[in-house]
Amino acid sequence: MAKTRRGIEAERELAQLLWDKGWAVIRGPASGGGVRKRFQPDLVAIREGVILVFEVKTVSSQRPIYIDRRKLENLVEWSKRAGGVPVVAVRLPWKGWKIHDIGKLEEAGSSFKLSDPLQGESLEAFLGKVLNKQRVIDEYLS
Repeated sequence: MAKTRRGIEAERELAQLLWDKGWAVIRGPASGGGVRKRFQPDLVAIREGVILVFEVKTVSSQRPIYIDRRKLENLVEWSKRAGGVPVVAVRLPWKGWKIHDIGKLEEAGSSFKLSDPLQGESLEAFLGKVLNKQRVIDEYLS
């Protein structure tokens, strides 16, 4: 299924926000195109050894979001191969970006369900947390 214009715009917006915050960012070149043999995440962001692998969603109202099981499994596999952290980023027009740990998604048949997109962390809080965690690990290993 091809991405909607709104979905593509959300990916580009998040990529620019991450870039402006000092992250190296790339959007999957076939993201949402449906014409590929391997899975590609929507966005990958890298900074100070931290790799974030994003599935990007956008909603116009506060309702549950469903993510195809195979897509989520592929996101996890891609993240493992890259040594990255898989997350779901949701663009809420009235609240900005919310980041969700994929471990908090609920199984829903052939999909996974994000019951309340509003319950995620703000983008700023999430990025601060992952960078601080990396610094603590680096200091411990020194």
